[in-house]
Parts: sequence; C-alpha cells; structure tokens
Amino acid sequence: MKEKIHKTMRDNPALRWGVLLLSSLVMFFNYYFYDALSPLKDLMQTNLGFSSSDYGAFMSAYSVPNVFLAMAVLGGIILDKLGIRITGTLFVFMMALGGVITAYGASDMYLAGGPGYALMNSFLTGYSPSLKMMYLGFFIFGLGAETSIVVLSKIVVKWFKGKELALALGLNLAIGRLGTALALFLSPYLIHPEWTNAIWFGVLLLWLGLLFYIIYIFLDLKIDKQVKEALPESEEDQFRWRDLLDLITNRTFIFITLLCVTFYSAVFPFVKYAPDLLMNKFGMERDIAGQISSILMFGTILLTPLFGWIADNKGKSATLMYLGSALLIISHLMFALTTITPLLPIFLLGVAFSLVPAAMWPAVTKIVGDNKLGTAYGFMFSVQNIGLWALPILVGVVLDASNPEFRIDLKDQQFKEIQHSGNFESTLNTKSSTFNNKDIKFKYVVYKDSLSGEIVYRSYYETKTGKDGNYSINLKNNEMVDFTNFDLLQIPEDARIFIDRVKSPTFGDNDTIRLLETSKFRLDENNQYIANLADSGKKPDKKNFDAIISIKDAEGRVIYSESQKLYVDKTGKTEIKFGFGELRSVNYDALNFKQEKYVAEIIEPLDYTNAMLMFSALGLLGILFAFLLKRDDKVSGYGLEQPNIQK
Repeated sequence: MKEKIHKTMRDNPALRWGVLLLSSLVMFFNYYFYDALSPLKDLMQTNLGFSSSDYGAFMSAYSVPNVFLAMAVLGGIILDKLGIRITGTLFVFMMALGGVITAYGASDMYLAGGPGYALMNSFLTGYSPSLKMMYLGFFIFGLGAETSIVVLSKIVVKWFKGKELALALGLNLAIGRLGTALALFLSPYLIHPEWTNAIWFGVLLLWLGLLFYIIYIFLDLKIDKQVKEALPESEEDQFRWRDLLDLITNRTFIFITLLCVTFYSAVFPFVKYAPDLLMNKFGMERDIAGQISSILMFGTILLTPLFGWIADNKGKSATLMYLGSALLIISHLMFALTTITPLLPIFLLGVAFSLVPAAMWPAVTKIVGDNKLGTAYGFMFSVQNIGLWALPILVGVVLDASNPEFRIDLKDQQFKEIQHSGNFESTLNTKSSTFNNKDIKFKYVVYKDSLSGEIVYRSYYETKTGKDGNYSINLKNNEMVDFTNFDLLQIPEDARIFIDRVKSPTFGDNDTIRLLETSKFRLDENNQYIANLADSGKKPDKKNFDAIISIKDAEGRVIYSESQKLYVDKTGKTEIKFGFGELRSVNYDALNFKQEKYVAEIIEPLDYTNAMLMFSALGLLGILFAFLLKRDDKVSGYGLEQPNIQK
C-alpha cells in the first residue's frame, strides 16, 4: 500500500515523455527566434544601415539583463521561491513581448515614423532609431528567455530525476537546437517578398510557445498535489540565501561554470555570424549558407541524446566535456586558417556542441542539491551570458577594424559613368591575403537618396581577384537581382507581356506552359494590367496557379520577369500587379537612374580571420577549465565519471 501512495504522474512513462515534448517545444520556439536573424546580417546592414558593430551590439542586447541585472540568478531564486508556474508564465510572456518589439523596430511602419520612432530618434543620435528599438525588443526577449530556460530545465529535472535524466535533458537541448537549425534553414526563404517576414514568423512561434506553457501549467498543478500528499515538503527543501554563497565557494561548481561560459561563448556568438562568414569567405548564396550553418544544430539533435545516454549508463561526463572542448579549438582554427570545405569544421563543432552540454547539465545535479538547482542553473546562465553579451560586440568591432572600407560609396560622377559603361574596378581594402586569387561575390546597392536609405535596386556579382586583391566587375552582368523598384523600369513601346504557367513549384523555365503573349499593352497608374486568358484559348483549369510574368522587347530579350500567383475569374480574366511578386530578373539597361538624388555603393566581402582566431582562443580557455574540472572530480568525490542512472 505504501508503494502505491508514493507513485505519481512522473512514474507514467507516456505522460513523463509527453511533458518533455511540451516543454521542449517552448525551448524550440525560444531558440528559433534567438537565431532567426542570423542569416539576415547583411540585410540588416543594407536595409537598416547597421555596421558589424551595430549588429554585434544588437545581438548582445539579449544578454544585457542577465549580465548587468543578474536576471538569470534572480530568476532562479524567484523560481525556487515562487515555483514553476508563476515564474515560467511571466518570463515566457516577456519573450513573446520582446519578439514583437524587435520585429516592429525593423518594420516599414516604424521606419516611416510610427509610434516610438520620434522618441528613439531624440537621444543617442549616433545610433539609428531602428537599432535602439530592436535593441529594446531583444533586451526584453533576453530578459525572459534565459530565465525561461532555467524554468524548462527544472521541469525536466522535476519529472526525470533518478530516471533517464541525462537523456531527457539531451533531448530537451536537441529539440531546442532544432529551433536554431530551422531558423538558419528557413529564414533565407522567408525574406520574400519582405525580408522582415522572417522575423515576424519567429514572433508567431513565441506566442505559440506561451500557449503551450499555459497547457503545461495544468499538469504541473496536478503533479504538485500528488507529491505534496505523498511526500510533504521538508525544511531541508526550502531555499536559503546562504545557498548562493555555498555555490560560489564550491570549487567544482566554479570550474564547471567557467567551462560553461567559455564554451558557449565560442558557439552561440559564432552561430550569429556563421551564415555571414560562409557568404563572405566562401561566396555562398544566403540559402546555402543557412543550410550549412544549420548542419551544426541538426547534428546535435542526434548526437546530444546519444552522448546523454552514454553519460547516463556509462558515466565519463568529465571526459566528454574535455573532448568536446578540444574539438572546439580544432573547428575554429580550421575556419580561421584554412579554406577547407566548411562542412568539416561545422561537423566537428556539432560534435563538440553535443559532447559538452550532454555531459555538463546533468553533472550539475550531482554537485548541487535539488533546493539549490534553480539558483545554480540561474547563476551559470548569468555567468554564461557575460560571454554571450561581450563576444558579439567584440566580433563586430574586430570585423569593422579588419575591414575598414568594405562599403565603397560611389560618388555622383562615378555613379553616372557606371550607368553608361557598367564597369567598376577596385582593390579589396584588407591586409589579409584571404581574398587574393579567389572567387568572391559582391553586392551592388542603389538607394533612393542618402537620407531615407530606401533601397531601389540590389544585385550580386561574382568575380576573381588578382594576386594583389584587385578586381573588376561589369554591373550589367549580374549573377542575381533580388530587388528593384518597378517604377525605375523604362518599358519600350514595342514591349510585350508573356504569361507562363508553372507546372511545378521549382519555377523552372523548362517546366512551364505559355498561356498568353500580348502585343501592345498599357499599365495603369498602379502598374497593374488586366489580361484575358480566354482570348488565348489556354484558360487554366484552376482558379489560381503559379506563373512567371515577363516583359520582353521586340527581339525577345527579357526586360523584367517575376514569379507570382495569379487568380482567374470565370471569364478568364486575371489581374497582374507588377512589382508584387518574387523578382526573377531585370535588364540593367532598362532602369532609369538619371535622377541625381540616387546614391549607390559596392559592398565587398568581409575578412573573418581575426574574428575566428578570437573564438579559437576561447576554446583554449575551455579546454583548460575542462582539464581542471576532471582533475578536481578525483578529489571532490561528486562522481562525475560515474553513470547518472541510479541502479
């Protein structure tokens, strides 16, 4: 009878793992938003005028409340005092609110003088209003996010202590990192037709996470009632302020905390810059850079639970942390000093990022008692956030210092000459030899004027530098155009419109059906055109379909082309709104840049060598603390090398 009384909901495997999934999804949404902007660094620089230092400062805003306000420590203490339900709801809500403010700071509504713009423009005028509003949003997001992670970690411990704890924590981290992986993978695809869509999608997920957490509260109420009836809380389970002093005087706990801060400082800030690194050093497209960066996280989804299982059943947690720190150094040195395919260092970094966390977080439960666990995790997260705050700023500063003139402003006369010849010649302004005799990509951006920063044209080019870093490009022969203002287009009188139905979502030119070819046409004042597909005898059998809309001259040369979804009424008529679809190509010679108010710049690739050497130095510190931790475990007797599962 006594055994029956002590059984609770946590003894039900299906319910226990269901709770893990629910809490892990909240972690997933947290991680997704945290990294949703990583593939967008160059777009923030182009659309919002951010420098690398501005970007680094913005990313560091996440960690400010946890460094200077010690919110992760205070949040852990609040968690131990007020419990999972109140603490979690408050801080998950703050995550969602911060996400909204961050996205609003980049929105057209705000940039056009929306609520708060005047206020943000009234102080610290050396920084843009957009940077300040987004900084505030990411600050509030970070205020909630780190304490939320503490709460979610304690939920896992609450349901899995004495059972499959390391495996559960490993799965929890793996699902969270799936959020990062998908953010790196999806954000490059969500930037069309408006680049801020990638941010707003992350905001939507944060509010969904708040809903999931509210659902968990009902389960937490029930299990607390069961535990209280079976095992009344003893005086030893109450939090005492002395517990914090006990933690910071525990040498083993300090070593594992120092390992935590150096290790995570060499990983999370790197992820913030990884897509941009791949785009600049290896000349990758944004989507490919995001996909390769996501490999780091996708790998941990499989490996973290595996290493967690090893720590549970075989032990060797201290050894796993030591090996992971060593792999960290190797990975970053490869990025800094070699041009080897980035797949290898990304893979090694993924292994390292699986080894250390899978062993470290369960190991804390051996060093710290349950009543101090929230405070211990909170303290570790706060110290960890010192690195997460400082490193993005330092990397941004180093990038700007290493690339002093990577944005080349084209003077009025030079801009006019380019419109005629299309030719541009220069030399990479960097002391590094990284870009000598290399295939690299450049960006050409034209702005409406020098004040508003509104982009009217953006294209990309690939060329090869000489032995001294010199290069030349013809701006008329672009590799890709991803934005142009349709109003710039000069359409010849003999131009025609072509409508091709796409048979598959690939939008391939060889997989289309010609539906319409006009003779003369006229657009209205809103650049719209009404086409009657019934006249061509090829009226589609669907009311809506994907199409490629092209404007060609009399010789059949494409002047402008975009992909969009068309809707056909019963009579076969469809309305085409030029400039609202996904741009495919535009003829540079057909654009009118004759107005003198336009300004332009050539953006060169960034040299990341010095920044990656910084990350390598952090890896060296990490392996030192891992070595000290493993050696101290032999004296402390916490049994970090012993299996976690109690037998």
